[in-house]
Amino acid sequence: MSWAPFNSIINNHDIMYNIKEQETYINRPAYIEEQLEELELKIMNAYTYQDTITINYYHNHKSLSITGNINKIDAIYKRIKINNVNISFFDIISVN
Repeated sequence: MSWAPFNSIINNHDIMYNIKEQETYINRPAYIEEQLEELELKIMNAYTYQDTITINYYHNHKSLSITGNINKIDAIYKRIKINNVNISFFDIISVN
């Protein structure tokens, strides 16, 4: 194997990128019963009246946001479908 003087620099760059990426990670939201009921009420009202809503949700250690109308509520698997994106009810951070 030949000597590669810049190989360690590239590896350090990857390590630093991974560390910075992990610093932005968030944890899955945990709610008390009242908060879950409030989220559920907002979602049901938006679905019933076909209101446009913005949902902030957890996905792969990140907080994502989607705006649109709820297409479907799956009570069995506890998911909602908005703009053809399936979101677990337990991943929802906030509803506006």
